[in-house]
Amino acid sequence: MRRSTTIKSMAVLAALGLGLTACSSSSSPKAGGSGGGGNVAAETLYLEDNTGATSFTEDFNPFDGNSLGRTQNTDSLIYEPLLQYDTLNPSQAPTPWLADKIDWSADGKTATIHLHAAVKWSNGSPLTSADVAFTYQMVTDNAAANTQGVPKAASIATPDTNTVVLSFATPEMASAQAIGNQLIVPKAQWSSISSPATAVIKSSQAIGTGPYLVDAFTAQKVSYKANPAYWGGKPKVPEVAVANYASNDAATTALAQGQLDLAGNDINNVLTSFVAKDSQHNHLFQTEAPYFPAGNTVALLLNTKSPTAPALADVAVRKAVSAGIDRASMASQCETNYELPASSSGGLTLPLDQSSLNPATANDLKPASDPSAVQSLLSADGYTKTGGKWTKGGKTISFTIIDPNSFTDYWCDAKAMQQTLNGLGFDVKINGDMDYNGWNTAITTGKYDVALHWGQGTTAFQRLQFILDSTLTSPVGQPSAGDFSRYQTSAADAAVKQFQNATTAADQQSALNALQQQFSTDVPAVPVLYGAAWYEFSTANFTGWPTKDNPYVNPSPQDQAYEYMILHLTPVK
Repeated sequence: MRRSTTIKSMAVLAALGLGLTACSSSSSPKAGGSGGGGNVAAETLYLEDNTGATSFTEDFNPFDGNSLGRTQNTDSLIYEPLLQYDTLNPSQAPTPWLADKIDWSADGKTATIHLHAAVKWSNGSPLTSADVAFTYQMVTDNAAANTQGVPKAASIATPDTNTVVLSFATPEMASAQAIGNQLIVPKAQWSSISSPATAVIKSSQAIGTGPYLVDAFTAQKVSYKANPAYWGGKPKVPEVAVANYASNDAATTALAQGQLDLAGNDINNVLTSFVAKDSQHNHLFQTEAPYFPAGNTVALLLNTKSPTAPALADVAVRKAVSAGIDRASMASQCETNYELPASSSGGLTLPLDQSSLNPATANDLKPASDPSAVQSLLSADGYTKTGGKWTKGGKTISFTIIDPNSFTDYWCDAKAMQQTLNGLGFDVKINGDMDYNGWNTAITTGKYDVALHWGQGTTAFQRLQFILDSTLTSPVGQPSAGDFSRYQTSAADAAVKQFQNATTAADQQSALNALQQQFSTDVPAVPVLYGAAWYEFSTANFTGWPTKDNPYVNPSPQDQAYEYMILHLTPVK
């Protein structure tokens, strides 16, 4: 299925689900449609199911990484951020939203939020500074709910109903985007919720400032209707709906048959499988290969605290794993070259982060497997081959890679890595027999060995912070907001703090260089591919989509980007 790049819990999506036959049921999207442009223009915008779960669970909690709204990237249809960002253009100024602007003091220790006037909640109550102040206090007091990585303020003041002042003990301009991205909830409702990260929010309780309201919920389909009193003006798209699909293949079939308007899917031979089915209406972000811009770094997360894979605590083993995998083969055989091999061990996404790249980590990853490097690293570390397996102290380098097999490309990658690494003397197993919730829970709680995972964050710093910042992690058994490798060194933590305290561009780059060097030196995760911003769309029913010529937002599956994009659409009818 497709992947989100929002830095939340800091995680994501689900897997495994309903058979394709469900797509022909009475609740299925555009059941009367056909391929080749045969569908009749409609005013309901259909999004690809982001999970493929066997059924939906009615939960619209924006702070729960496994809730329906979060996994479907539809939270911001109900709950909104202060500012909107184009993550494919980090230098672009944010778009005012619930806030007209956020002013920062010269020392980076104070953020003054100026709220947009006359915003109302869907129940008719006005949005005030008290709601914003409450939301920030709530997420910083509840680590599991802090899905954006918002820093804890030393004090929060509300000088008037439209102004919030966040004061920090140290400079926090590095967290400006995390603060601006935070979804805001009403104090009147949430102040009585004791566990915001786990509370179940039913359809009738989903109160937000957003452009849509939950219209109908069933276990097989959820639909949202336009909020007629939306402060930004009633949306042109009257209804948005999500229905179940089983996997990449099922969603691809539905997309080609005109049953979906928008998808973020890895489609083999996308030009023939999708575009050619209706070349008048079926489109991609760009017409030339690789068709999808790079939006994140796909990495092999290595749990350094795994009790079942103790060898992963050894940096030489982690470096050997990186040297052993065949990135080029995975890119071509599993990702149809839509995702290109990672070339830098520093963890940034290229070419998106080219201006922030540490030259010392440029082009230092080989696209093909490097058996000689594996041999050199492990021999120097005291390993010898016994029965064809690298062994030390009577134990092999044994670990299991987990990825749901309904993530068809990742499952292909996992099998390829298993075959390559085992051929080099590792002892690797793979497990894809799980749904997203079980996979996500295993990773966030540290109860796994290895997992292929898309990158998180919308800036160069956030992409590195997701892997390296030990303040985001928790003891094994407890959910973490990041650092799923349970990696901790004083050098990495110091570099994170250095960036957060930086007040000049030069100081920020110095910190980024240090973080990339630490990523390269200690390899808490292995950069594998540059993850595509998956995006396929149809103009049969709606126009106004972002394209390479008009890239007004990153169109890949992201919570807040979906709201921004949908508000730009106009029904053909």
